Amino acid sequence: MGKKNKLIDQKKKNNDNKNRISPKKILGIGILFTVTGLIIYGGINFLKSLNGNFLLSPPRNFFMKAAYLPNEGNVYTSQLTGTAKILNSGAGSKIRYNPTITLNQGKTLSIHLINEDSEKHSKHNLNIDEFGIHTKDLGYFQTQTVTFTANKAGTFNYYCSIHPEMTGKITVAA
Repeated sequence: MGKKNKLIDQKKKNNDNKNRISPKKILGIGILFTVTGLIIYGGINFLKSLNGNFLLSPPRNFFMKAAYLPNEGNVYTSQLTGTAKILNSGAGSKIRYNPTITLNQGKTLSIHLINEDSEKHSKHNLNIDEFGIHTKDLGYFQTQTVTFTANKAGTFNYYCSIHPEMTGKITVAA
């Protein structure tokens, strides 16, 4: 009977070893879950605009430059293109100073700002308080893109906190 008990004990040990998960497997599973979680987290945050709304469609792009112009002073400029909806009093000119940007409520807008102040090499930024937009202070030829969803209707100011004369309007139609 002793030999039979030893064989039974040996089989139990072998079964116990088969059911055990090695530390390497536990580490591998942990790394797999961590990487998967980071990918999901990044994907969710990639789909959010700066004011916390989820992007359900691609944003409209708006390109704007911050510059010092000898005749105008510090201004935001934008070129009139076929897809950009901007308003300004300079009829006939393709360059708009401190343009009014229009869009519909619920739409998403990406503003691409570049500092092209080659004259004074001054820093510039862009702020839209109502939508929680505040870029960093951009040095000469630096750029930053901000994306937000126009979740409220009305007319809102955008401005440079460094140069108070740099201001424009965003009109959001209901």
